[in-house]
Amino acid sequence: MSDNTDLGIIELAELRLLIELRALRRLADRGLSARELALVTKLAEDTARSARRGDIPGNQRADMDFHLCLLELAGDPVLAGIARLLVSGRWCAPRAEEPGCLMVRAAREHHELAGLLADGMVSAADDLLRRHLSRLSAGRPVRIAGPVSISCAGA
Repeated sequence: MSDNTDLGIIELAELRLLIELRALRRLADRGLSARELALVTKLAEDTARSARRGDIPGNQRADMDFHLCLLELAGDPVLAGIARLLVSGRWCAPRAEEPGCLMVRAAREHHELAGLLADGMVSAADDLLRRHLSRLSAGRPVRIAGPVSISCAGA
């Protein structure tokens, strides 16, 4: 039987799926502009760089920035605001057994997701995001220090 912490993690993953899948579909339907793709690719590279260094807090921050940026690019400020509230209080870290491997895989998925969005591949992007976020329910909660302030408005 799960304790309250585990239940909170599962609920967080489900909420993120509800929020992010809707926004992702909207982005994939319209595709990403060259400028948006460059920004999303840069944020994906930030996750890869921190994963290669084994920097778990840095990777969590970069991952959060990537996902919040996608929500902002989708153009729904309500969804972006809700997601910002969710991730400012708690974030999920990979289990201690293989954090480097999981971070590297997640970073690769960020790059793949950026390409799928740019190409308008809605179903493939949807499937990838489901797999990507499903690992949240296998993680453990951690606090992110500092405010969450990423903004993609300039994209």
